[in-house]
Amino acid sequence: MIVLRFIVSRFAVVPIFAAFFLMPVFVHAGQLPESAPSFTLTDVRGKSVSLDEFRGRVVFLTFWASWCVPCREELPELDRLYKKYKKEGFEVIAVSVDSSEAAVDNFLRKISVSFHVLFDKKGDVSDAYRVSGLPTGFIIGKDGDIRHKHRGFGKEFLPTYEKEIADLIKQK
Repeated sequence: MIVLRFIVSRFAVVPIFAAFFLMPVFVHAGQLPESAPSFTLTDVRGKSVSLDEFRGRVVFLTFWASWCVPCREELPELDRLYKKYKKEGFEVIAVSVDSSEAAVDNFLRKISVSFHVLFDKKGDVSDAYRVSGLPTGFIIGKDGDIRHKHRGFGKEFLPTYEKEIADLIKQK
């Protein structure tokens, strides 16, 4: 009976831990590294893309995977924001942490996006950004500094994303 109680009590905690780690997290700029780590990765077309190319623009950098359900929901919403604000100096860069380019290609055939999709096969860039869950997004100001960090996704985040993006676009 004691062993059964231990097993039940131990595994009853798992959903609580899972819920905690899947909860969205907003981090303010004061808790982030000042400058966004620079990187160059290959996109889905085989072209090298560098974060430095987007200096002077507001960038939403998201780390995602094709198997991640919240990521699948986030990317179309980021595409909508990208289309709305791109003429005002907004970019989206989606960095896939998938080990298979084929998985990403299959996903992008179903859900097409207009922004840059890059591969981080070795995980060096996600390590540099200390990504600990998916999706994880960073909103980077025109000056190259990380202004906001978001972990997780839900449609209720969209007003926050949009406000943060619009505010940074207005800044000189």
